[in-house]
Amino acid sequence: MSGATPDERARGCRDDACGCGVAKEVRLELEFAIQDGWRLCESITREEARNFYHGLRLLPRAERSALYVVYAWMRILDDIADDESANAETRRKALEWIERGTRAAFGGDWYRDAARALEANGRLTREEYVLLALAQEVVLRRLEIDDFLAAIEGQRMDLAPRVYANFAETALYCDRVASTVGRICLDVWGVRDGADATRARELSTARGIAFQLTNILRDIREDHARGRCYLPADELAAHGLSIDALLAWEDDRRCTAFMREQCARAARYFDESASLEQIVSTKAVSTLAAMSVIYRRILGKIARDPRRALARRVSLSTLEKLSIGLRARFGLLAEVRGGRA
Repeated sequence: MSGATPDERARGCRDDACGCGVAKEVRLELEFAIQDGWRLCESITREEARNFYHGLRLLPRAERSALYVVYAWMRILDDIADDESANAETRRKALEWIERGTRAAFGGDWYRDAARALEANGRLTREEYVLLALAQEVVLRRLEIDDFLAAIEGQRMDLAPRVYANFAETALYCDRVASTVGRICLDVWGVRDGADATRARELSTARGIAFQLTNILRDIREDHARGRCYLPADELAAHGLSIDALLAWEDDRRCTAFMREQCARAARYFDESASLEQIVSTKAVSTLAAMSVIYRRILGKIARDPRRALARRVSLSTLEKLSIGLRARFGLLAEVRGGRA
């Protein structure tokens, strides 16, 4: 069913819904709701993902739809953790609700829960639609729950301000909020015949850390405004800096050295995972290459002028992203390392 259209894929809920005690008269409603959920997930990805969306457009339809669902699910987690209008306890309870819903989606119970919500309200909430789409992708893709639960734990790390004492703590955070996505993507994409799936997961983990370290370096000022700093405190101290001193750029030599040291580490994670494109399924190579080049170019801009990067959020223009995507589609991104393709 992996190559089926959304309409054809939605019909796959029929047997699963029956197994969950859903009455015949609401099965059609569930099928329509699943399609609505997929459309919502695509809309969320298109509006919120920026870099991610341009890469996913290069995938075949079925894989693209699956990763729209994954992104939308992750977006819900981010929105909860970043909701400054809610206190930590409210956000904690919201994450607990998402965890229960996610476990129900993986256990097949969400069909029943969604049917009850449809009968009671005539429609589902944004979160319920996304969980229903996830429940269907679990069936279609035989996804595993562990990385989804780890991603929730990553968002719990953001519920209260904290200091990341060293890089080991930062790397754990990166793994939970980014490498989990990479490993889930790998589960959707698969690997080439004869490839080492375990090695692919290791490389995917490293690539996810590279992406998240780039995000951290791009968003230092924004994160600080939210009471967060993911930079290793011991490495700041080793350069005679605090986060406030870095943001104020009090010492050009020290600040530049620190930022370039952080950029070099992120670049190493990109380099260490460079063979991932030779292992993943060929249908995913253009997407992976495009996303990686976009992030490498962002990282390169930060490394070249770190002071400016702290003053203004670094990004690529839509035209640059479209150009990278087009070149990736035709196999013209010959080199991911360094982002100079």
